[in-house]
Amino acid sequence: MRTKLNLVTFFITGLIFGLSANAQKTVIKKEALPANAQTFLKTHFGSKKPGYILEDKEILSTEYKVQFDDNLEIEFDKKGNWKEVDGKNSKIPTSIIPKKISSYVKTNFRKEKITKIEIESSGYETKLSNGLELKFNLKGDFIKIDK
Repeated sequence: MRTKLNLVTFFITGLIFGLSANAQKTVIKKEALPANAQTFLKTHFGSKKPGYILEDKEILSTEYKVQFDDNLEIEFDKKGNWKEVDGKNSKIPTSIIPKKISSYVKTNFRKEKITKIEIESSGYETKLSNGLELKFNLKGDFIKIDK
């Protein structure tokens, strides 16, 4: 019985490593991004040119990462919807941040700037210039502070 369990574990581990080995990262041009991602970049970053754009293809998914020369990074899903905007400790454009979240931060953390925002199925997670991480639901209502 133990041998069968070991064989199954070995097989599953090999399968996982095999699938991840098929991941392929390719540098692409801005025009190769999905339309939603191109619109997002044009709307929030104007004519600012990315340092590079990566297409990360895996067996079951494709993601895109755009990095600007100032190290600001944006991650998009396969449809070109943004998943994360990371200013790497620099302020990110307020036009990206839902108004309710921006207002909450402005009211409760006046001296702080939002340096990162991530959207997940449960809501938004933001990082402030002081290092605090704030969680909000999808409507932009404050939930909690992570430290």
